[in-house]
Amino acid sequence: MKSIKILILLTNQPLTKHNFTRLGVGKTYKGWKIKYLSILPIINRKIYEDYTKKGSRHIKDKNFKEIFSYFNLFNELKKLPKNFFYSNQAGHGFLASIIDRAFYILGGRKISFIPQDEINLDIYTTKRLKSYFNKNNLPKLILRSFFTFFKKIFEFLSSKIASTQIKLIFVFNNNSYEKIKKKYKKISIVKAASPELELYVKAKKKKDKHLSDIVFIDDVVEDSFDYKLGYMQDKNRRFGDYWGPTKDFLNYIKYHFPQKKIYIAAHHRRNERDIPINGFKFFFDKTSKLIKDSKLVLCHNSFACQIAVLFKKPIIFLTSNYYQKYHYHSHVLTIELSKALGTQLIHIGKNFNKNPSVLKKIKNAKINFTKYEQYRRNYIQFNDLKINDRWQNI
Repeated sequence: MKSIKILILLTNQPLTKHNFTRLGVGKTYKGWKIKYLSILPIINRKIYEDYTKKGSRHIKDKNFKEIFSYFNLFNELKKLPKNFFYSNQAGHGFLASIIDRAFYILGGRKISFIPQDEINLDIYTTKRLKSYFNKNNLPKLILRSFFTFFKKIFEFLSSKIASTQIKLIFVFNNNSYEKIKKKYKKISIVKAASPELELYVKAKKKKDKHLSDIVFIDDVVEDSFDYKLGYMQDKNRRFGDYWGPTKDFLNYIKYHFPQKKIYIAAHHRRNERDIPINGFKFFFDKTSKLIKDSKLVLCHNSFACQIAVLFKKPIIFLTSNYYQKYHYHSHVLTIELSKALGTQLIHIGKNFNKNPSVLKKIKNAKINFTKYEQYRRNYIQFNDLKINDRWQNI
């Protein structure tokens, strides 16, 4: 009888409806068993509870183990077979790196999934550093520099702990493939479909039904999961600093384009009970469908824009003082995405000022087909790869 092969995926994510699909939790393959270990409850119990409470769309699955204690973790490690495959999807935190090393010592063979970049970005140019320094006061800059220094040391030590031999590398776009090919010359690299490509294919199969004229992609930036997982929290961040001008901007469009409906594609981590503004309908777990049925997409930097590119939808990128001040990397990334795709960019500002140029950009939003195609080839889809199940490839 042929033995069952085991693949262990280490993650720091809660099992929401979105992650159930993205991580392939519900999929089964002949001769294989995929198991998941989530260390989020150990890393930060409060964050785990926030993302599993009522309205979070949290899912339970027998193959998705949530680790609540080190004793619980030790017991899971004891259950591992002598030979198995594993992948560390929990980042380079200290605990994740130690578990990574333990998997290797216990006979695991490591496979690596390289996260796809939205676009190549050099954040440390003179111009960008000068802009960042101008937007922040000296005490904050000193504190962040101090934090960044120790964070880099911590990440270096963690990466050394987790630097075990890699057997296979999976990449999800051509840009990543070209980079990894140069870095790892003696390791097999496998091309696979990206999660966004899978969402596009799934939405494409559904029957057309016009739902909205304009879709705003929610980024839940005021309550970012990744930001909360970090050790440094900026206490000056205020909910209204983001949603105040954003709501004014959306209301301005709504007033001047009364014939158009504006729907908001809620971020997959937003709780259904957390509706930040009134006057607009929030749709949960329907982002790819809303994009497909839209005439215009409004978004910050988001992988959802890749679905808009695949559906050939006009995009207008948005940034604001909130992003400049608290999420500078995302601010710059949004600007570069707009340039790469040849789209319009609107800076909402600290307080939204009614400006006819905004209306003109909304009215005249178009697609640059050449740039869309270049971006698709580099950052979304392999031309030489048949679109099929990503986890089947893996």
